[in-house]
Amino acid sequence: MNIHVPTTYEIYRGWQSVQGSGLEIGTALLLGLGMAFMLGLLAFLLPIFIACQRGVHNAAVVAVVNCTLGMTGIGWVVALVMACVMETDARRHARLRRAEQATFLTVP
Repeated sequence: MNIHVPTTYEIYRGWQSVQGSGLEIGTALLLGLGMAFMLGLLAFLLPIFIACQRGVHNAAVVAVVNCTLGMTGIGWVVALVMACVMETDARRHARLRRAEQATFLTVP
């Protein structure tokens, strides 16, 4: 009676052919989680990017509201509205040259 006892390498190769290599699965999972994290971070910081791109006068206020209250969802929407509605630097300088009365929010 001849009984074959598989070696560790044979067991590993058999398992690898069924499941794929652990390195490939782990790498794909890590890359997927990394991409999801980066997209989530980009979406979370979107109001700050919009405020900086528009040249909002008080972009720091938008950043503080977004970073402190943004995780609630409502705070993120408030920061997004602030970034889209607040007065830009160019409009503020033009208003100050004309000596208009100051307002917190102006429609762009």
